[in-house]
Amino acid sequence: MSFNLKSPRRKPSRAPMPAAVQPMLATGGVLPVDLDQYAFEYKWDGVRGIAYVEPDGLKLHSRNGLDITFKYPELQPLAAALDGRRAILDGEIVCLHDAGHPSFPHLQQRMQVSSRAAVEKVRKQYPVWFVLFDVLWLDGQWTTHLPLPERRELLEELTVEGPNWQTSPSHIGEGRTMLETARRHGIEGIVAKRLDSTYEPGRRSSAWVKIKIVHRQEFVIGGWVPEESAAARRVGSMLIGYHDCDGKLRYAGRIGTGLNADWHERLFREFAKRSRSSSPFADFVPLAGVQFVHPKLVAEIEFRRWPDGGLVQQGAFKGLRQDKKPADVVKEFNGIA
Repeated sequence: MSFNLKSPRRKPSRAPMPAAVQPMLATGGVLPVDLDQYAFEYKWDGVRGIAYVEPDGLKLHSRNGLDITFKYPELQPLAAALDGRRAILDGEIVCLHDAGHPSFPHLQQRMQVSSRAAVEKVRKQYPVWFVLFDVLWLDGQWTTHLPLPERRELLEELTVEGPNWQTSPSHIGEGRTMLETARRHGIEGIVAKRLDSTYEPGRRSSAWVKIKIVHRQEFVIGGWVPEESAAARRVGSMLIGYHDCDGKLRYAGRIGTGLNADWHERLFREFAKRSRSSSPFADFVPLAGVQFVHPKLVAEIEFRRWPDGGLVQQGAFKGLRQDKKPADVVKEFNGIA
């Protein structure tokens, strides 16, 4: 495989690579009016990954800084593909289902592994791809101050499609077309990035806007209601919430769909370990038979509507997230759907 390196190689720098960079985050919203001022990419249904690439290999960190390198060994050849160049790359780790579309439930099989031996058991059944969309540091120099088109050019010079990675398609002004394509192919949505935007580590910026077809975000689990059968170790519904600007956990509704037998059993055990007598929510919860838990578990929830002042509607459980701290879970959806 050959790689297109259009620009001359910079003089190698011995500057140490930064040890940790927090990713820039997008805000939820709608399609911008001034489409020609934005580059549009697909929103991949995966988990964020920051890759620290050195000639002898790469390290992968999750969004909250956890080292997840051992979980995805098939991404190691990316280091050799950069032909000795050193870089910090931002992207999304995804797993495909049978139809060839990203599947978060499939990716859960890789996210949950806790040892290299466990990885080897599941990696053939659930292979991953690393979809790259930004470069933050290159050959000893930060690139975060550069506008998006310049960073994109550097990224495209570094990498093309490989056995387990590719650059995310990006098109200026094509928001409507890409949104319709995402809708037809079952992709979660698109991301609009202002052309004049720099990369702001650790900040949720309005310069990047995610437009979701089926809305999805993380919530903190603060309680649950067992199924009516007392003998069943099954979850009837779970109570979810998010943190407001004062750090209070606000009640956002309850979710009772999306659980298979394995999840019923696993959540039953997780809730038992975190049981508490009082509600962690700042709001009154108008339900009977609730068993409250310490708000330590973060769930990925898919939903259709979340009106202002109301609760999440038509929600479904998609899995637990280990890459985000409960305290970082805030309301991302703008409530217009």
